[in-house]
Amino acid sequence: MPSLGNKFFQLPFSRISAYLKVPQQNMYNLLKPPEAVLGMTVLKRELFDKVVEVPVLILKDIKLSSVVPVLKKYLLKVENLKPIQHATKEVLIYLNPLIVKQWDDISEDDRQKLFHEAIKKDCLKNIPYTFNYDNFSAEDILRAVLPPDKEGLSSFTKVGHIVHVNLREHLLPYKNVIAKILFDKVPGCRTVVNKANIIDNTYRNFEMEVLTGDPDMLTTIKENNCRFKFDFSKVYWNSRLCTEHERIVKKLQGGDILFDVFAGVGPFAVPAGKKKCTVFANDLNPESFNWLKYNFEENKVNKTHYNLYNKDGHDFIKDDVKMHLPKFLESGKNVYITMNLPAMALEFLNDFVGLFKNETLPEYSKPPLIYVYCFAKGEDYMEITKNKIKETVSYDLSDKIVDIFRVRSVSSLKEMMRVTLRLERDILIADRKRKLDDDSSEVENKKAILGDNNGKEQEETK
Repeated sequence: MPSLGNKFFQLPFSRISAYLKVPQQNMYNLLKPPEAVLGMTVLKRELFDKVVEVPVLILKDIKLSSVVPVLKKYLLKVENLKPIQHATKEVLIYLNPLIVKQWDDISEDDRQKLFHEAIKKDCLKNIPYTFNYDNFSAEDILRAVLPPDKEGLSSFTKVGHIVHVNLREHLLPYKNVIAKILFDKVPGCRTVVNKANIIDNTYRNFEMEVLTGDPDMLTTIKENNCRFKFDFSKVYWNSRLCTEHERIVKKLQGGDILFDVFAGVGPFAVPAGKKKCTVFANDLNPESFNWLKYNFEENKVNKTHYNLYNKDGHDFIKDDVKMHLPKFLESGKNVYITMNLPAMALEFLNDFVGLFKNETLPEYSKPPLIYVYCFAKGEDYMEITKNKIKETVSYDLSDKIVDIFRVRSVSSLKEMMRVTLRLERDILIADRKRKLDDDSSEVENKKAILGDNNGKEQEETK
């Protein structure tokens, strides 16, 4: 995933003696867009023109293979400018003006090496060069345009030909200029969209506004040696989870069993099926279900390796997982269950508590592994995650936790977490009703001790 974070040009001060009298900020700005573009809400590319004196070595009859290794660290590296250019009878080598302004700014050792190639002080000339919009990176342009006293655009996501941003309210006046910059600068971009609201509907897709480009939301991406096609406006997809999808799929081997409760368009399920696992993949969203089916077929996964469902996750667990799980437990197969719905997946763990009666469940030696995802808001995200499990699940899973892994940072103090749990027999045959009755009795006892009013407050905040 591309990022527009705080990356600063590292200045080698040992070789910029000519600039010691110039304020550091001015030096940094030398190769940045001009100040005139600050606050721009309509993109005017001509305003990015900026003349800078650039040191250029003008060379004749030289062997480049001997010279380039010496000068490599001094070369001017900006977009759409070749630092080594061949003229009719000369070679022009553009050097970074932040590093070199005069001959002595090149280290003595390097000057000696150049001297042996007949390159001397009089070969270096300072030549005015006009930098323009094409020479600046998207990061530099956005930082120059957007208000410096507020949080800028920290990142974007590319989904096939679509670049997706999530603009905070203070950036909305700049949305058109942001879109044009990304459209120009991100390779392969044909569409820029802004998420219009949070994901709060049943199907986990969000409303979006097309800021610029082609309104076509049908896109195709490659991930995990598979091709996924879908309508980005109607399904959930997050390219930042590519590495996590790969981590889980790598754990699976041919012949393993995967129950994917919230399969989406198939980032876990399709590559698992391609590895000849037996996959049971479910998603409530009819659009996701249709693309899930399409992606299995498009990636030529044998139909004997997958079973697809368009159901609520609770029903999928209580009906289909319950139906098929016992035979795999009895056979000693490796069973995995993925639950990637971080906003509420922990609630679905309750469906496994007491899923079977004791006599209907065979003994087994290989407990299934559940990979369940959640969000943790706060500094101690590991402890927060453990507490969320305790508060959400009606059965104590503390000794079933194999691992808690931070998948990625969503925002400041908000982490996406993956919890790995062993689905042991005592969970599946637990008397959930008795557990709930015990909890009710505990609340009643608190009421008796603390008084009715205080007891109500305790119950509400639990």
